[in-house]
Amino acid sequence: MTVELTAVPLQVAQTFSASVLVDPVRLPRSGPADPVHPVVTEHLVDHVARLAERPRGGPGLVTVIERAGLTGHGGGHVPTALKWRSVLRGIGPLTVVANGAESEPVSAKDATLLRQRPHLVLDGLALASEALGARRAVVWLHADDAGSRRALEVALAERRRARLTEPAIEVVSGPVHYLAGESTAIANALAGGPTLPTSRRPRQPDAAPSPRTLVQNVETLARVALIARGLANPQVTLVTVLGSHDRQVLEVPRTARLGDVLAATGTLRGAPPQAVLLGGYGGTWADWAQVADLRLDEAAARSRGLSLGAGVIAPLRQGACGVTEAAAIATYLAGMSAQQCGPCMFGLPALASGLQRLALGRAPRRERRRLDEDMDAVAGRGACHHPDGATRMIASAMTVFARDVEAHAHGRPCAGASHVVLPVPASSRAWTGAGR
Repeated sequence: MTVELTAVPLQVAQTFSASVLVDPVRLPRSGPADPVHPVVTEHLVDHVARLAERPRGGPGLVTVIERAGLTGHGGGHVPTALKWRSVLRGIGPLTVVANGAESEPVSAKDATLLRQRPHLVLDGLALASEALGARRAVVWLHADDAGSRRALEVALAERRRARLTEPAIEVVSGPVHYLAGESTAIANALAGGPTLPTSRRPRQPDAAPSPRTLVQNVETLARVALIARGLANPQVTLVTVLGSHDRQVLEVPRTARLGDVLAATGTLRGAPPQAVLLGGYGGTWADWAQVADLRLDEAAARSRGLSLGAGVIAPLRQGACGVTEAAAIATYLAGMSAQQCGPCMFGLPALASGLQRLALGRAPRRERRRLDEDMDAVAGRGACHHPDGATRMIASAMTVFARDVEAHAHGRPCAGASHVVLPVPASSRAWTGAGR
């Protein structure tokens, strides 16, 4: 399949007051979202000059965001009004959380947003808290995200000096762990428990009332702040594009094609990639020829059995070994489990070990079938959704890299099997020799 690539106006949203970012940024390929070149943080006076003061949140805001068609930007893409109405049906004290703890190692869009326009996020958090009658408003971060915390502390000090009438907002840091950004783990931690996801088994109808927690991604709340001011929900989205030497965070139109975005960011120099990982390490592999023309719209992605997830776009260059990449990611995800159920404690390590043997070309004859059996035993059976992301990634890799899987299963690993291209911790790739 040949796709004609054309330049795409990636900064189109910045000509309107409804943009979310100040500027696109380049970041180191892994680690904190500190830009390579400094970017100015929008201060309160500039924020108000650009958008005017925010209105006060009221019950009618739920209907406003419903009409705007706002969905979550944290990965699940659940309609925002649906979550708000569900919270309103409950009882017990409510905490509203702006979740800036990006657990996908490649993703940096939320931390970039917090560094550039913290007041937009704080406006959205205050509006949601007022509209829903929350007792507590929290911005939740990973403990190692010093840049976001600094930007928020400066912004909150500015708001205090301006004597804004709004809920008191706390900044709380959770553990540096893949699952620390999961909504039920956040709710547990804020209630005084461990930062671990809760069981997805339904709550018993006769159970005692418990505190309510609404967790919204920071990009979602930034858009709430725009919509509440009467601005249309912009048809743009934030993405993190992983290149060979850096990451780029930018705001792109939902009508933009995946191939156009990678071309415009310089990621398509030379040969096109063989595949792309969409959504992050708990996302889905896709053959490049099948998605080069994919519009960066969640509905368009789902029509092809895919999801944009947390907005991560990670191309895999020609010559890299997809089996080895999947094995390294599976090893990382197994190490990041909650250790609360059999699928996490035993299923994910078994899948990772099976993929490692396959990647090294040392798999026994039944390994391919055993992997399928293990995926069936894990998918949908965990106490939380963590195993589902791992099995989704593995299953898509087995399909997209089917030819390589077959060669590896017959003891003929790829030339690139000893080198992991995607940024995963060295401990997750040490078995290849690349982490030593």
